[in-house]
Amino acid sequence: MNRYLIAILILAAFLRLWKLGSVPPSASMDEASVGWNAYSVLKTGVDEYGEFPLISQRGYDDWRRSTYLFLTIPFIAFFDLQVISIRLPAVILSLFTIWATYHIVLRLFSKDRIAILSALLLAISPWHIYISRLGHESNAYLSFFVFGVLFFLESRWFVAIVFFTLSMMSYYAGQVLVPLFGLGLLIIYRDSFKKFVVPIMVSVPFLVPIFWTIFSPSAMVRFQGTSAFDFTQKKITNGKILMNNYLSHFRPTWLFTNSGSESFKVPNLGLLYVWELPFIVIGIISLLRRRDVDHRAKKLIFLWFFLAPLPASIATQAPHAMRSYASVVPWQIITALGLYWTVSNLKIPSFIIALTLLLVSLRLFYPNYFIVFPREQSDSFHFALSKALPNIFSREQGVNKIVFSNKDNLYQSYMLYLYYRHFDPFTYQRMGGTKSGGFAETHAIGKYEFRPINWSNEEPGLYVGNVSEFPDGVTGIGMTNKTGKEVIKIVERK
Repeated sequence: MNRYLIAILILAAFLRLWKLGSVPPSASMDEASVGWNAYSVLKTGVDEYGEFPLISQRGYDDWRRSTYLFLTIPFIAFFDLQVISIRLPAVILSLFTIWATYHIVLRLFSKDRIAILSALLLAISPWHIYISRLGHESNAYLSFFVFGVLFFLESRWFVAIVFFTLSMMSYYAGQVLVPLFGLGLLIIYRDSFKKFVVPIMVSVPFLVPIFWTIFSPSAMVRFQGTSAFDFTQKKITNGKILMNNYLSHFRPTWLFTNSGSESFKVPNLGLLYVWELPFIVIGIISLLRRRDVDHRAKKLIFLWFFLAPLPASIATQAPHAMRSYASVVPWQIITALGLYWTVSNLKIPSFIIALTLLLVSLRLFYPNYFIVFPREQSDSFHFALSKALPNIFSREQGVNKIVFSNKDNLYQSYMLYLYYRHFDPFTYQRMGGTKSGGFAETHAIGKYEFRPINWSNEEPGLYVGNVSEFPDGVTGIGMTNKTGKEVIKIVERK
């Protein structure tokens, strides 16, 4: 393997493994759901609802894809149920993604330096690092998609189809991107169409039941719940929504800046480094004008570049870094092309430029991610609740009733309870399992209740709620977030 690529992978591994158990500061509600349900499948063969989650897992009634859940099972079996077990598959996949990106670019442009620059930029990308340190299904979606592209370019058609299918099965964005991208590949490489026929025909009998499952009504619940469209409106209205959402993913302020605690962004940084902007412009111009680049390579990069934001454009909360995650690779490839052609034309040693930009990037990224991020965004990862739960476990003896709020800082607290308690899945199934996982549903697990707190009507017991749920003057034990702000209070009512 190329020694520079080895060095890049070592750097990438450090940036993704360093403090993995404490940055992000604790398990998010999605990580807790993935982790405990994987733990349940490992122990009992079924999830919290008593079902085997073959394609989708009901979760909080949003039917998340199960691929990443299954990837975590070996790690939970080996390391037990902890946040590192849930995040490690994402880290490993991200390293393979960087490796695969290098080989994709090498095949497209036949220049090792462009491939190395692309891998390096992806390795230090704040967008890629942030999401690859989360135990989230989008990591499997992106990695399998990139593997599909690589094996397609290597003419390993069957393997490419397998990975593209896995990408669709891993995250809802794949259901939009992969079919359109696959059609685009067939058009771009239509001269080789005869080579595709046999692999596609052989794959059809296996793909039909998979497609039937992933596009089934129950599996589409999440899409329906997050769709940006109002189908009671005229088509022209939905068309404007789609166009506005799509174009928002190319807005410079979203890509290069951070107005505050924006989702999936490192504090004080955009998804891309500001210094990348001029090289992106140069890369696009060079890609359009240079004639020594295979026209099919150009079309593939632009196809990827323009299709990747589409899944996020048909959903709410656009622009959305997670749903448009597949964009991160073409952005870095285009930046690498701009860097390469700038260095080549100015006759500047590429090593000096690469080292300078690397040091500048790390100087920006390291303190903002490893120091500022866990402090400023601890509420997003239920940090205060992660500290409150052990306190409750130590005091539960002799208490007949324990009530957790299920909103704001205690949102989906029932799942965090199962996760931090390492609650035995067999016992949970005997108790009836989860009755409903809806966004605002109440739950009961033995003497534990997870519901809104109405303090004036509550009976004696131990209560864990948001500070705002208790009247002024009610004393209790306060739990703070990483900034020192008290956000949760534990109160015993006698």
